[in-house]
Amino acid sequence: MNASHDDRAAAAPHAPGADAGWEALLDFAAGGAGGPVALWELTGRIRLHSDTHIGSADDAARSASDIAPLDRDPATGRPRLRATTAAGLLRHHLAERLGDDRAAPVAELFGEAAPRSAETGTGASLPSALDIDDAFAELPAEAGVAVRAGNRVDPGSGAATPGATWRMETLPAGTAFTLTMRLQVAEDDCEGRLLALAALAADGLAGAGAGPGVSIGARTARGYGAAACEGWHIRRHDLATPQGWADWYALTWRQRRDRAHRAVAERCSAHSGEGATALSALVSAHLEDAPPLAAAVGEDYARTLDEHGTDHRRRDELALTLCLAERPTEAVLAPAAYDAGPTRPGLLLVGEAPGLDSLGEVDRAHLRRPAVGGDGAVQWRPTLGDTALFALFKRMSRRLVRDVAGESGAAVEEWPRDSAARRMHARWWGGDADAQGTPQASAIRLRRAAELTGGTPQRTTRVTIDALFGDSVDASLLTDDVHAGGRAEVVLDVPEPDDAVRGLLALIVRELHTVPMDAVGGGTGAGHGRVTVTGARLTRRGPCGAARTVDLLAAVDDPCGADRAAAEPWLAALHERLAPGPEGPRTGAPP
Repeated sequence: MNASHDDRAAAAPHAPGADAGWEALLDFAAGGAGGPVALWELTGRIRLHSDTHIGSADDAARSASDIAPLDRDPATGRPRLRATTAAGLLRHHLAERLGDDRAAPVAELFGEAAPRSAETGTGASLPSALDIDDAFAELPAEAGVAVRAGNRVDPGSGAATPGATWRMETLPAGTAFTLTMRLQVAEDDCEGRLLALAALAADGLAGAGAGPGVSIGARTARGYGAAACEGWHIRRHDLATPQGWADWYALTWRQRRDRAHRAVAERCSAHSGEGATALSALVSAHLEDAPPLAAAVGEDYARTLDEHGTDHRRRDELALTLCLAERPTEAVLAPAAYDAGPTRPGLLLVGEAPGLDSLGEVDRAHLRRPAVGGDGAVQWRPTLGDTALFALFKRMSRRLVRDVAGESGAAVEEWPRDSAARRMHARWWGGDADAQGTPQASAIRLRRAAELTGGTPQRTTRVTIDALFGDSVDASLLTDDVHAGGRAEVVLDVPEPDDAVRGLLALIVRELHTVPMDAVGGGTGAGHGRVTVTGARLTRRGPCGAARTVDLLAAVDDPCGADRAAAEPWLAALHERLAPGPEGPRTGAPP
């Protein structure tokens, strides 16, 4: 519902009950047929926790510039989250949560377009019970809209692909949206069920700590678009009574929006630092505080939560602790030495243009991005780099599946497209564009961009050495601001996993835990960018039973432990998936 439509139907000139005529009018309107009998206002405060790109709906804007623009309101130019985008994200989350055989509840809440009849050429559509407004970005004082520039990283060499650059506008972490939704209840007997379905859909905005949830915008597999709800405000209007009818229709759209925005802002301020309450729990508490409403709605609400509250998704979470450091070889040969002194700090450079404070002093600086701290404040922090980190995992996966399949002897360009190893790699990590120019999307997702904590910035100066004569090249002095040491917490989400991909992830952890052959960022030839895994826990989640966690580092280090016993079937499944066929070894395999 937009402002222009609603404002035309605004407003009672004075309070209800001021005279008998006005009260009679309200009685008539409240008892009228064809409209909702009740309406719930659901207002949430959403905070972005990583860079986010919400693409423009204007095709001309995308084609007129080589910078992908944000979607903006045509009247004010403010970045926005369109109502259709928010509805699509919530609908997708609810459908995934309920499972493939639960299409009817999703259609009941979000509507469904009926197929056209062959006789009449039309079809009866089921309208959506959930009405959503566009939400406008509120930028933090510490950061604004930025143009992110990047380069595609070749998954084979780890180097930037020449000419494969991209530039796009991004909203920084700390940006807030106030999402306003209205649940319209057409009949009394469906109120509890619709309210429960809306709460389950909105719970996808709970944040990264509660699962993969809803990510907003583009490049979400690389950690973009991570978001979390800071608080909800709910209000119910009984449109079958004069007072409830007046409380809703006697205000303009703008007045109702401002009232809801103030209420959710006050609630978030009052409960700052406590963490947001899920909408489903907040509605349950609201019903308990209103016994008459609970008697009419609460039973259907609780029954629907019991029926549909189970998350039917099968997914794995791989939580990694990555240290910007290298484990020395002697520590691998003597584990006791590793326990005594873990790693040697390393240097990292994921380059970006230097900031204003160092402009003219350095040529490149390590990537720093806004991040939301535990107190809600926005701080600029160094990161591991979203594209670079994902490319590291992808590059290791390709090498490992080729080794296991016996195809490492062939050049990458000659890797057969019908290879089981190539199909598995493309399914989980994404594939390059095919003959039709359509790349395959990755199934594994980086939950959010990896922030570095600890460590220290360091300025390095180097010269170019002539490869022929071995002396320095005049006028070729480079100065970089790099980051030394530090650690990052990384979570990979794996939807609908199998034992083969679990075995692949275990091998990636083993590689990064021992002596890493791969590195991230620039200057890898000089030893920069070495990362070591110091913590790796793979948690299996499904609709049945409790979550099961396997410590992959214990599986690597302890050959007789329970974690190794749990991981061995995964490795066997990986080898079985990639085993050569009966015709003999695959291309490039040794005889």
